Amino acid sequence: MIRRLALALITPALLCFSTLCAGQVAPETEKKLDLVFEKGKEAFYTTVAALLENHVLKPELSAADLDTLLKAREEIPTLYERLMIFAFQKDAPLFLALATQGDDASLRQFHEKFLALSKDYAARFVGSLFRKTRMFEFEMALPHNKGKSRLELVLQSVGFKAKNELPDIPRDKWYSNPIKADLSAQWAVDAVRARECWPRTRGSGIVVAVIDSGIDPYNAFFKDKLVPGFNFLKRTKAPWKDEDTPVIDYGLHGTGVSSVLLAIAPDCRIMPVRAMDADTMNDPAFDTWPHEFEAAGIYYAVNHGAHVISISAALHAAQPVLADAVRYAYKKNVVICTSAGNISRSQFGLNPEEASYRAFDSEVLLIGGVEKQGEVYRPWPYSLPNPLVDAGAPAAGIFVLVPSYLPEFKDDYVAGTSLSAPIAAGVVALLRSAVPPSTEILKTRAAYSRLVSRCLRETARLDVLDCIEPDDVVGQGLIDAAAALRLMERLAVSPPR
Repeated sequence: MIRRLALALITPALLCFSTLCAGQVAPETEKKLDLVFEKGKEAFYTTVAALLENHVLKPELSAADLDTLLKAREEIPTLYERLMIFAFQKDAPLFLALATQGDDASLRQFHEKFLALSKDYAARFVGSLFRKTRMFEFEMALPHNKGKSRLELVLQSVGFKAKNELPDIPRDKWYSNPIKADLSAQWAVDAVRARECWPRTRGSGIVVAVIDSGIDPYNAFFKDKLVPGFNFLKRTKAPWKDEDTPVIDYGLHGTGVSSVLLAIAPDCRIMPVRAMDADTMNDPAFDTWPHEFEAAGIYYAVNHGAHVISISAALHAAQPVLADAVRYAYKKNVVICTSAGNISRSQFGLNPEEASYRAFDSEVLLIGGVEKQGEVYRPWPYSLPNPLVDAGAPAAGIFVLVPSYLPEFKDDYVAGTSLSAPIAAGVVALLRSAVPPSTEILKTRAAYSRLVSRCLRETARLDVLDCIEPDDVVGQGLIDAAAALRLMERLAVSPPR
């Protein structure tokens, strides 16, 4: 989409938070949990050293990197804390329950599970030092990767280079910018027929988690539109402790996709989940941790009340950690909208087949790109084909916001399937707001997820794209929010009003 992305939340009500140990456990229990954390840390670093000692690929590490790794507890401050904050998310509800109970048996189980998790992520960290991407040579030639050691690149992919400081903006300058008409007037809103739904609903009551690089909370467009989110890129404490780490966006991407989402569903609320910085973490040469971050973001969003999730990235079903998280959301009836991906940087001779991936069969809505040519809509030629694409949404000539505290960048029209996912998520928010799912549907695993997919797929329009049949770029066709809403009304059983 655009080179960098940015996300920020700074008012007290919008600071990131953890749900564990926020005054919910007795002081003596908290002290016991502190000991568990220290034992887990010791187990982590001991396991890292033990695994490296006889590792068959150890010769690939430089002497300097190996020396740093063997002294990681002193040489790489907060490594353990940074990894455990997303390792923790999958079983966070269980850990919370055990900590809240606080009896000896519960705390013993907490200790055993957390110790095992610490050792598991020590092994994953060691493995990440040797897991290169398919386009390793190209990615190593990029300026932000070039000349760096293997360990430096892995730590960069974990977010060690990400900027987390809040910009210095006087309070009287917050929300002072004019809201540009380009956002609501742009063609994408009418292409998916979202505007036709607004007399019925504008998305009120629905929380959409945007797992991306953050958001600009100072922008008037986002005022009163945000709920508390989370920043995975900075951590200095145990994962069950509160830590104020605002989800500030310095990469542009998160702010941009969030602005498009609100253009479709103006009254929904955004939960910004910062799982990347869209800058130093782009194009990693070693790719273990981006999948871990996406998975952690999904668990966090589901466990903190999101109804819909927007991820402007291609989710790889072949990654077990990601597959578990996606299916968790699917069963919980939290709809995930993802981007198909882009065919880009052809000047470097990149083969689009190298960017292909195993997508999810039905657990996510995979959205391809559509463009406007004059007065007609057509499949966007740079949308990465995939046989599992569900539908298409606008992806070119889309007006987005950039963070107001980055004066070197301006709000502008951009392109990429990064935009297709939040547009689809906005449509899903409209559907859920207009026709609230019944308690029975929500209690049935994946029932609502399947219902939303059916409504979008069966009402998508191929004819307006000049397509004869579904294909691997736009799936069943261009999303039609108004038609999907009518079908949802016929199929869903709404609770009494």
